[in-house]
Amino acid sequence: VQDRLLEYGLEIVAETLIEGLSRVKRCGNEGRALMSLDLQVLINGLQHFVAVNVKPKLQMVETFIKAYYLPETEYVHWARAHPEYRKNQIVGLINLVATMK
Repeated sequence: VQDRLLEYGLEIVAETLIEGLSRVKRCGNEGRALMSLDLQVLINGLQHFVAVNVKPKLQMVETFIKAYYLPETEYVHWARAHPEYRKNQIVGLINLVATMK
């Protein structure tokens, strides 16, 4: 039961982080780097409390953050290759990257 609750909790954390990241309106290179750093700090912190490896459950968040670094021409391919993200999340990602150019 505890493992199942932890699994659901991690899924909710991942979904909430992705939703929040997809709503960012302005962000520079430093901000994107801090997103990755914050995620690593969260993963390391959670590892102190639970026995299971939390990184696989938060891989979706890491993949989403890495998408900020893609070349403009790759976003359509990336969106098709990642159906696990909702349309509004992908649109938010693309809108943010478009304002950074």
